[in-house]
Amino acid sequence: MRTSLYSILCIVIRLGAVMLALGSIERMGYMIGQGGYSSYPAEQQWLAWGFFAFGMLTSFLLWLYPGPLARLASARSAQQVFESPVSAADMQWIALSVLGMYWIMTGILDLSELGYRYVWMSELLGTGEAAMRSLHGQIAYDALEVITGIALTLGARGLAKLLQKMRYAGSSGMAARKASPSEDSD
Repeated sequence: MRTSLYSILCIVIRLGAVMLALGSIERMGYMIGQGGYSSYPAEQQWLAWGFFAFGMLTSFLLWLYPGPLARLASARSAQQVFESPVSAADMQWIALSVLGMYWIMTGILDLSELGYRYVWMSELLGTGEAAMRSLHGQIAYDALEVITGIALTLGARGLAKLLQKMRYAGSSGMAARKASPSEDSD
């Protein structure tokens, strides 16, 4: 596989754009889902929607136009060509595995932080039913993140193959493509 620093940076910027969009959706969903959204003053509600819109617009523009930022970051070495024996499917497999490991580590860190807050700062959390419901919701979310990360990490190869099949479904590109030696054994 041949690629350049510029194309790698474009991929990384687009990945950052997706993570920014998902983070914006998650934060807004968390704010609305907690049921306390209506308790905020109207100015703060509008401010929250403004930050959400700004995050979504920024991620949309970064997805569409990663080039200027990639050129700025790469400077003179943008045209340097890298060659690698790793196929695109293997690269996707690696990327999905890394994403799964990221989710696992984030979930574990969030669960440990929740445990710390529960054990050492229980007087701040309160002992009421609302505090416990919030704690149970956070534990469920973090546990789901860890489970999803494990599933993605262990199933990354199959998911990469499925995405490859879906991409070339109905075209002669998949039939003409020969399987690489790493794809033969499963």
